[in-house]
Amino acid sequence: MRPGPISVFLAGDHVRLDALLARATGSAAGLDAPSFEEFRAGILRHIGMEEKILLKEARRANGGEPLSMARRLRVEHGAIAMLLVPTPTRELVAEIRSILAEHNVLEEGPAGLYETCDRLLAGEADAVLEKLRSYPPVKLAPHYDGPGVLRTAGEALDVSGRQRT
Repeated sequence: MRPGPISVFLAGDHVRLDALLARATGSAAGLDAPSFEEFRAGILRHIGMEEKILLKEARRANGGEPLSMARRLRVEHGAIAMLLVPTPTRELVAEIRSILAEHNVLEEGPAGLYETCDRLLAGEADAVLEKLRSYPPVKLAPHYDGPGVLRTAGEALDVSGRQRT
């Protein structure tokens, strides 16, 4: 089956974000800070598009019921965002990648978020895509390395999972 327009748009953004993260870690000399910051801004915008537009539209189209995967996606989105707070290191990037590996499959895979939304929102795909495309850039806060900052995927997923979603 051919991917629908929501799948094509958001999976394409995953490819862009993956390339930025690869560029950020591609040098043996250390992290490429500008590439990481572009990744950071891009992934936070991507998460915002999914949280503020896609999951809400899917819930509405699903008779007011959240998608079965919505809670897990929100927990993982929260964990990713938490790991973007401290100054990035190669170890921190590895923790982020450990979440993204399964997360992206849940979104892009068969019966995943994007395919489900393409089906549920088929008659409204153009309007949803316009909302996604026009989602504004995210204003980034400076990195913070003080008390309470999380640096592992396990810790971030645990804390995010305890939040009310």
